[in-house]
Amino acid sequence: MASKIEIPLFTTNYTTRLFKNLENETYIENYRSEKFIFDSNFASGTSGIFIKSDFKLNPNDHISTNSINLYENLQINETHASDRRLWTYLTHVHFWTYMKKDWAIDFSKDKAKIVDFIRDRYFLNTLNIRSLTHNGISRLWWYTHLTIDDSRKDKYELTKVLLSLQDIPVSLLERSIGSNSKVRKAVLEFLLENPEIKTSKNVQNLLKQVNLAGGVKNIPMLKLNEIKSLLNGVKLI
Repeated sequence: MASKIEIPLFTTNYTTRLFKNLENETYIENYRSEKFIFDSNFASGTSGIFIKSDFKLNPNDHISTNSINLYENLQINETHASDRRLWTYLTHVHFWTYMKKDWAIDFSKDKAKIVDFIRDRYFLNTLNIRSLTHNGISRLWWYTHLTIDDSRKDKYELTKVLLSLQDIPVSLLERSIGSNSKVRKAVLEFLLENPEIKTSKNVQNLLKQVNLAGGVKNIPMLKLNEIKSLLNGVKLI
């Protein structure tokens, strides 16, 4: 059985420094390296967060597999999972190899676009769902955390629905309605029960219409079956 190692955290000041260093074009070259160069003096201390020493994320696996595996191996609470220091360390150090492959940086683009991409996928800019599900590693943990349902035979069933089509997490979690757990569950159950409409165009239209309906109705106050009835009414729009 593999031993566990404690994950260190970058200090707040060092995390901010790494973020600001991207304004220096020379510093961006560090993101070409096979191993990210960082000052280990600012990645120490007791975090109380442990992970199996041999656990790795595989960029060739389906995103749902990586999401569930990370969630099971990185046993943290929402407070830890909202910590910029943790995710910045994991993207730059612990899961650097995975990031280099799954979130490869296109250095042929202009500097501004490169910087925006790195800050979006390698850092955690704000503490809203959009940012948490954009960081290359935190997104995996949060996808599962936001959809796990212990009442189901397969508690990860809705996680798999969420990640079965790229447009689902984007359309659902980047809209305000996605911040409500009941709405998320209703949408994912609806898609599970109506697989024939699960196309990029239909999902985008469905969530767009529901979001618009939210301006008229207080959707989070509706019962689960009422939300699904609302979805049924707009699914073919």
